Amino acid sequence: MSKWISGIVLVFSCVLYQSGKAETITVMQAVKNAFSVHPTVTVARASYNQALGQRLIELSPDPASMALEYEGVPDGEAIDAHEARTFSLSQEFAFPLKYVWRASAAGIAVNEARTDALIQMLDLELEVRNAYVQAWLIEQQLKILVENAKAADKYARQLKRLVELGESAPLEERRARVEALQASTNRDAVKQERIAVWGKFQSLTGIDTAGIVLNSPLAFDSSNAFPLEGELNLGESYELKSALLQTTIANIETKAAVFSWLPDLELSYFQQNVPFETDPNFWGVEFGISLPVWFWLSGRGEIQASKANQRAVRANLENLRLQQQTEAVALIQSQQALWDKLELYNEQIHPLAEEAYELAMKSYNTGEASYLEVIDSQRTLLDIQLEHVEIKAALADVTSEIDRITGRSIIGHDELQNILNKGH
Repeated sequence: MSKWISGIVLVFSCVLYQSGKAETITVMQAVKNAFSVHPTVTVARASYNQALGQRLIELSPDPASMALEYEGVPDGEAIDAHEARTFSLSQEFAFPLKYVWRASAAGIAVNEARTDALIQMLDLELEVRNAYVQAWLIEQQLKILVENAKAADKYARQLKRLVELGESAPLEERRARVEALQASTNRDAVKQERIAVWGKFQSLTGIDTAGIVLNSPLAFDSSNAFPLEGELNLGESYELKSALLQTTIANIETKAAVFSWLPDLELSYFQQNVPFETDPNFWGVEFGISLPVWFWLSGRGEIQASKANQRAVRANLENLRLQQQTEAVALIQSQQALWDKLELYNEQIHPLAEEAYELAMKSYNTGEASYLEVIDSQRTLLDIQLEHVEIKAALADVTSEIDRITGRSIIGHDELQNILNKGH
């Protein structure tokens, strides 16, 4: 009986047994593997490269126009014969200040596309980390339930033999049989759920899950895990960066609308050959300015619309900042509460539950307690151990959420950028 209790304690302590043949996978390895195989990264790279191409289009001037003309007029009663051959090359230019705005807007659009691509990658990372935690959690739950089912079945069979020998009451034997059936049912249910959980993990990461062992997703201690609310920095939040870039673009669009009356310029060069002239070849340069005559009729509507959009994106930025600040503070408080709860389970609740179960077993063996008391202590221990691993999983999940909202990646910002740039 003491060996059985020791086995339960070892399993409930969530120590992963890793055989020499099993491959150990960390959450960082899972994320890196997902970035190498998942189509979301391909989509993010394509969006970024599309913005780079669009910037080249925006910075390129309108194509020059080239013309070859021939003019021939036969002589008549009132005119002399005339013939001319003309080659012309003309180029239209926007006002220089418009080019400055266009270049700024194109550069910001590229930064926004890069930011949006990184947002997609961080969303994928969060999904992978959550799937990793769920796979780790269900493995821990299955280990606990398998050992619990084995122990319950073994004890039910022992009671059956004692009943046959007349050393135990039939009621206790039936209760033990019910407990064994419930334990095996719970174990089988988790086995079925395990298939779906591991299937999701494999589809996200492309990792063959056969024979692998997952390290614990908790890799920190309370001394450096929890930033203070006053020290919370959302400056690296990619959603806020994207919203800030949108406000900058809105400012540029407003300036462009207000000054859309600035003229367009045209420069042209031509060569002409007139055979009947003494000096048949000559050339010339022309310069023109084009002003929008009816600017105010359409321009005032464009100005009004751009200013309204400017106010909207600014308000959206402030709203997003407030939302993320509130959510981040709540997540940090939840993280601290979970850590405190985990320490309580580690130091008090778990050891007390084990002690209570051991005492119940000793009392039952000496005839001082009934089997019902053993069952109650066993259920309490089982519930506490399941809650224990669920707290660990919840703590890992909330840590992933904090990393996501603050723009942190488990592989590091530079590595994330390098992965994105591989497609460029």
